[in-house]
Amino acid sequence: KVFVLDSLSTGPEMRLLLERLRQDVAAEMAFEAICEDVTAYSAKTGLLFVLESMKNLANNGRVSKLAATAAGLLGIRAVGKASDVGTLEMLEKCRGEQKALAAVVEHMRAQGYLGGAVRISHVGNEAAAQRLCGMLTVVFPKAKIEMYSARGLCSFYAEKGGLLIGFEKG
Repeated sequence: KVFVLDSLSTGPEMRLLLERLRQDVAAEMAFEAICEDVTAYSAKTGLLFVLESMKNLANNGRVSKLAATAAGLLGIRAVGKASDVGTLEMLEKCRGEQKALAAVVEHMRAQGYLGGAVRISHVGNEAAAQRLCGMLTVVFPKAKIEMYSARGLCSFYAEKGGLLIGFEKG
């Protein structure tokens, strides 16, 4: 039997879905029940990102090369999310990493995060991932956070310094 779930996402949000799938299989749920559970769970997860560089977004035509260069020179971090249709949606442009991390916490709250699972992948920026972990645990003491280095396409698109944050809503 084969089941295809279009997550409309990547990286840490996919990791949450795979963890749920593994949990359902370990519980020896029926195939159809697993499909229903993972599909329902995917509606209750989200993905945010913080980009230190927008070079790859400019190379792919998502932002202008001038805007990407200016953002890099001014230390602007792009904060965005994976939209409900699988596109990248910019939420904020923050001057500096600390403001970007604070924006992530607020956007998680606004999207319904209450303190469940969070998966943070970083591209050579473990310090920022650690700071975000600290900020989240202050606001959400019951948060279950894991972080790891991004690999493959996620590391290419997030670029050096980028963070991808998968989380449970509500």
